[in-house]
Amino acid sequence: MTLIYLDHSATTPLHPEVFAAMEPFFGSTDQRANLSYGNPSSIHGAGRAAHAGLSEARRTVADVLGATPNEIVFTGCGSESDNAALRGIALARRKQVGANRIITTPVEHHAVLYSAE
Repeated sequence: MTLIYLDHSATTPLHPEVFAAMEPFFGSTDQRANLSYGNPSSIHGAGRAAHAGLSEARRTVADVLGATPNEIVFTGCGSESDNAALRGIALARRKQVGANRIITTPVEHHAVLYSAE
């Protein structure tokens, strides 16, 4: 029987090319062989290696989009992305024109509704 996966809004399988590009950062059973699985905010070797990989990915995405690396924000999930986008726009509009209202509807995803509150 062929599996038909219909829950891509919750999680999506990695494309093989994406997996291949990320594989060095998944770690290794031999920790001496691969230090790229560290927290990119940490100052130890594994963290610096992860930070370098993340910086390279940021530059690559920026080049593809015709942006600068400081314009690229990586988030951990769709809810975090919704939150960052909505808050960023709301704060910019408040600063630009004094706008202080967000109009939404009950059918919005809860991440949007929570951010709008």
